[in-house]
Amino acid sequence: MRPGADPQFEVGDPGLGKTRLLQAAASVSPRGIYVCGNATTSVGLTVAVVKDSMSGDYSFEVGAMALADRGLCCIEEFDKMSAEHQSLLEAMEQQCVSVAKAVLVASLSAQTTVLAAALVAITRNSVLIAYLGCSRAKTVNENLKINAALLSRFDLVFILLDKPKRVSEHINQ
Repeated sequence: MRPGADPQFEVGDPGLGKTRLLQAAASVSPRGIYVCGNATTSVGLTVAVVKDSMSGDYSFEVGAMALADRGLCCIEEFDKMSAEHQSLLEAMEQQCVSVAKAVLVASLSAQTTVLAAALVAITRNSVLIAYLGCSRAKTVNENLKINAALLSRFDLVFILLDKPKRVSEHINQ
């Protein structure tokens, strides 16, 4: 993929191999980064300014989007990221990460292709799982718990469906 190519988003049922697909894509990309959305902060995805305790100087700690500049940033569990991840909007739209903290002001290149994966929103009916998976009657926004502005940054959205086969009668008995 060329740097900053069309961001892609895959949505699907559990157990379809979305994680393995992201890990494989990150491993074959020369500048591939794999992160888990629920285990990282917004500065872990963009950039942080830290103060050295010894010297008192400030420096940058570059996050996944800037590290994957001209490469591929794979984000797993995109649906579980908190609302603080709005910093991704700038990174995905402007292809840069801006920071203005302490005495440092900078704009770092983030010409990154983003490949993200998420689970669909699961609805439950008391103890019984009433429905597990994507509903064809619902839109992508309704199937996910993702901010519409962030979802609009993706050019391609793939919905992966698990279509279970009927269990044979001899197995049920």
